[in-house]
Amino acid sequence: MRRAGALLLVAALAHGDLAVQVRRAFRRDDASSRVVALEEMRRAIGPDADRKERNKAAAELGKRLRKEPAPHVRRAILDVFLALRTERSLDRLVNTVFDRDETVRAHVHGIVRDHADPMLRAAIVRVLSEDASWRARAAMVDLLLSGSRNTAIHPLIDALADKHLAVASRAAEVLERLTGMAFGTNQQKWRDHFAQKTKEAAAKHRADGSRRTTTKPRKVEVKKGPIRGLVPTIYGIPIQEKRAIFVVDMSSSMHRNARSSHFRQLKEALFHLPSDVRFNVLCFDQRLFFFAKAKTLVPATTKEKARVERWINDLPAGKKTDIMRSILTGIAMLREALEDDPKSRAELFILTDGHETKRTTSLKALQAHYARLPAGRCKVHVVALGRGKTPTLKALAVNSGGLFVEAETK
Repeated sequence: MRRAGALLLVAALAHGDLAVQVRRAFRRDDASSRVVALEEMRRAIGPDADRKERNKAAAELGKRLRKEPAPHVRRAILDVFLALRTERSLDRLVNTVFDRDETVRAHVHGIVRDHADPMLRAAIVRVLSEDASWRARAAMVDLLLSGSRNTAIHPLIDALADKHLAVASRAAEVLERLTGMAFGTNQQKWRDHFAQKTKEAAAKHRADGSRRTTTKPRKVEVKKGPIRGLVPTIYGIPIQEKRAIFVVDMSSSMHRNARSSHFRQLKEALFHLPSDVRFNVLCFDQRLFFFAKAKTLVPATTKEKARVERWINDLPAGKKTDIMRSILTGIAMLREALEDDPKSRAELFILTDGHETKRTTSLKALQAHYARLPAGRCKVHVVALGRGKTPTLKALAVNSGGLFVEAETK
């Protein structure tokens, strides 16, 4: 009976009824039955199927994908997208990397890993170069990491010039994972490196007299270890440790332009962080606003970078300042960041407009709390924004071995 149904399906597909077959598959109430119907459809799609009909089917499947509750049915839809092999179907496939279910997202990566398909690679590059969402472009960088090394290199080098720093930084990190080289976002150094590699390979072929053949795509071999090529800065201070905490003034004493300027600097620094850095942000006036839970550091992944961007943009207008409480909280967060790993190091970055007073900011109290931290494993850096005087905070930074910067805001 099933064989007869499959034959009828093949006959229907031969007559260009792909979209009709999609609709029939989704009339079935049972999710497993929908998967069976989709698998039969995938196997029956031939290379000569009409392109227009394949695009219609892709559009119909795209509608079903958004409404389908069952992850295993959504995974089956992705397999049909691949079998349809049109730009429209493959664009939909790679964009499913944002699916709500982890197994569906993993299936997208698995398809890219297992199929060295030039059209699939072209779909990834198309989204990487054209999509308006920086998070979508960064996701395509990660998909390139799942594919073959040979086909990933040039799109990744091109992505180093992306207008959003989070995408360029992620491309630099992936290139470092692929090669072990630490050139960061310096596009010219990466180009020169691979040009030299190509030149050396050509010279070797000439020397041994072997005939050059087309190189088969090599699966990605990810290099282990810390990321070395990305060293972000904030107001010129390098963020060097793999654990970083930012305590940021958002009080009403800051002019609106000053707040906008230092939040922009903060976001650029966070976007540039490699994913092996863990961080948290505390913004303050007389209140405390934590990006993550007070004692938690989160990895600087694309997902967390997108989340912290939204969080910063949604912060309320500032009120009065409570510097002392905020910095003591930051020092406590430093202590928590160091306790779970006896070899770890961390940095605390304080950005404030400097409206402190001797009555409310006690250097003795701050130093007493800092002295409880593990010796030699953490520094405090202070960025004094605007014209405010911050002698207490300057002393804290210098005594910890950190840097003190006076920055003009625009």
